[in-house]
Amino acid sequence: MNVANLQLEGMLLAFTAVLRSLVASGALSEAQLKAALTEAEQTGLADQQRCDQLSPSQRDSIAFAARFLSIATRPDTDMRSFSAVAREVGRTT
Repeated sequence: MNVANLQLEGMLLAFTAVLRSLVASGALSEAQLKAALTEAEQTGLADQQRCDQLSPSQRDSIAFAARFLSIATRPDTDMRSFSAVAREVGRTT
């Protein structure tokens, strides 16, 4: 496996922990977090000129991080492994 992919997996897990901590401390509301991640996904997919040149799976790749963080930071779940969250992302897209 590509080492860069493993680094990205670790970064997403670390970022998940930070975001969950910010929500738990009250520094960021669940609604603000959800809005920010939705905005990130929409912005990534809004570049029509670029997205027209990409396959559907490549467009899903652009949105993956925002989708991953959205699922991984849901308030009704505990911290989960990368593969568990990634499987859920795959089922919901």
